Amino acid sequence: MAPLLDYQTYKELGGTAPEDKFTKLEQDAEDLINPRTNFYYLSHSIDTDTDKERVYLFRKALTLQINYSNDVGASTPYEMSDKDVKSVSVDGTTVTKGTTPINFVTGGVYNLASDYLYRAGLLYRGVPYD
Repeated sequence: MAPLLDYQTYKELGGTAPEDKFTKLEQDAEDLINPRTNFYYLSHSIDTDTDKERVYLFRKALTLQINYSNDVGASTPYEMSDKDVKSVSVDGTTVTKGTTPINFVTGGVYNLASDYLYRAGLLYRGVPYD
């Protein structure tokens, strides 16, 4: 399946990650955002969606998620939690981190990206069905 955001559109929407990292970051962003949107663009074509505002807001959310992941150096929930070191002490050397990536995310999704998805009407709030 084709990615929901290509590099050219990503750059036009304010993308800052280098092209060589884009493919992984874009796929990880989709993996985080698609479940939140009830996989809307897996059952609907983003390229033929006539609601241009929804498409723009969804792609902007992906862009924000990719930028955030690139900035913090973590694009999966595990990587983000791994960055959340509070204190480590080994032979007198101590590592403590302050504000961490997980302070700005909910379920791995960057809070600002979630705001865009909310505005697009894509945040799933129904009861899942079998």
